[in-house]
Amino acid sequence: MYRTEMEFTGERVVPGKTPETIYDEHIYRYVFAADLTKNKVVLDVACGTGYGVDYMAKEGAKQVVGVDISPEAVSYGWERYGRNRKTDFVCADGLKLPFLDNSFDTVVSFETIEHIKQYSKFLAECRRVLRQDGLLVCSTPNRRIFSPDLPKPINTFHVKEFWPDEFHRLLSRYFADVTFYGQCDVTLNDNFVDRSDYSVHDFIDDERVSSGYIIAVARKRSKKR
Repeated sequence: MYRTEMEFTGERVVPGKTPETIYDEHIYRYVFAADLTKNKVVLDVACGTGYGVDYMAKEGAKQVVGVDISPEAVSYGWERYGRNRKTDFVCADGLKLPFLDNSFDTVVSFETIEHIKQYSKFLAECRRVLRQDGLLVCSTPNRRIFSPDLPKPINTFHVKEFWPDEFHRLLSRYFADVTFYGQCDVTLNDNFVDRSDYSVHDFIDDERVSSGYIIAVARKRSKKR
């Protein structure tokens, strides 16, 4: 019996309580990330209930630290996934991470940046705690799909959604070798969402189809001499 229980409100994934289609969207991002985190020291920013921390640790990461601003989510994750040497959980703000510079090989942060007003500061913090040549693996909704003609996102938990080119320019201010991947492709003429396969693939953004989610992989820039 666990002391901490959580209900699904739409903000964080709660295994066993989140609808299967939503859970699949999220876990397949971690399936993608797991291939990039084997034998790595990993930070998962806005880890939520910690299911992704557990997944990456089981799939070969050397160590995974999950950070979330919610004490309830951190307690939930720690009780279920934190009782081993490969995982840890910390309650902290993603804008002020409690770690030294150059602490992690990889920073993972899925569906986070659209919740943050100070998104540039958030990326700067991710960069700070990464080691040289370390990777940022992050995702965000594609504004072309979710809110193209609206002044603000439909999702009340979101404060900023990005167009693909806009997101690429933003990431390139802090990182090098920015590469986009996609998930949940949408046919634009009828808004049909392909839910037959939630796996992450090459990003699509043309006149007919656009990926509903942008998954970005970027490398920490080497210091200029």
